[in-house]
Amino acid sequence: MSATKLKQALRRAARAERDPATATPCTAVAETDNGVLQRYTAAAGQPSGHGRPLLIVYSLVNRPAILDLSPERSVVARLSAAGLDVHLLAWHPPGQARQPLGLADYVLGDIEDAVHWLDKHYGTPPHVLGICQGGVLALCHAAIAGLTTPRSLTTLAAPVDTGTPGDRLAELARDIDFDALVKATGNITGPGLASVFAGLKPFALGPRRYRGLEALAEADDEAITTFMRMERWMYDGPDLAARAFAEFAREIYQRNALVHGELALDGHPVRLGDLRIPAFNAYALDDHLVPPAAASALGEHLGGPCHTQAIRGGHLGLFISGEAHRALYPELINWLATTEGAP
Repeated sequence: MSATKLKQALRRAARAERDPATATPCTAVAETDNGVLQRYTAAAGQPSGHGRPLLIVYSLVNRPAILDLSPERSVVARLSAAGLDVHLLAWHPPGQARQPLGLADYVLGDIEDAVHWLDKHYGTPPHVLGICQGGVLALCHAAIAGLTTPRSLTTLAAPVDTGTPGDRLAELARDIDFDALVKATGNITGPGLASVFAGLKPFALGPRRYRGLEALAEADDEAITTFMRMERWMYDGPDLAARAFAEFAREIYQRNALVHGELALDGHPVRLGDLRIPAFNAYALDDHLVPPAAASALGEHLGGPCHTQAIRGGHLGLFISGEAHRALYPELINWLATTEGAP
């Protein structure tokens, strides 16, 4: 890249960096102890959700902006345009006050409060869509007896069986004393985790990033805005509550307790075999963070039917690739419609 083009790209990127992090407007409709329940509203002239509510439970590790980077590749806008009333449980950053929060606080508290609020407000239980780590949290909620039952459960890139071959995060976690780690460090920083994830695939992410920077000099404003939103998403992750991080790493990645039926949250057993609501599970075939075998195993452990779909590409492709928006989300929307008539 020439110096002139680099300067042009950097100037345009600096202007775009001031734009909002997401494309679709949203408003806060309720609060939980550790999050805000947001409802997405369509931009002017676009269709708006008006049907059964859908709740997105996102990972604690990243911010949910990847679901709404641009109008053309927005998961929330696509679901809303299909007639679903899309909501997101947006997590508060933990800070020191939330350092003692465990997985039970998020699952039995915030997720249950959000599902119950939507059920009461709409007079019908919501569909729940759990993404990556959020998929595991949503699975735990749906599988615990006595909590508000969702209409259906969808998981995208959820690390269900971390005992499968080639799971690099599980291999990294194997010999770490996570309780001692968080005792020494407190909350886990977002930039620190981003470095770990980037280190799993450094030679793919680095060159791709700089090729994208060179293209900015010739790109239109929308492409630049999308590029900067992606950059912000990749390197501006939130901190994680110390206890919840240690519990997730130990129970999911070291003990593989979810599929072994050995996971309990605050004394409430999580039994996937008891989960009989309609389930949809999707994953990416070249995902280096959640390998296909780790995600595809879900159907083997549920007590009810599970519709499974795989797409080509990597982890982020599930949310922003052309194939995901051509094939995965239309399939998911059609599947959700079929659950409306199920008992």
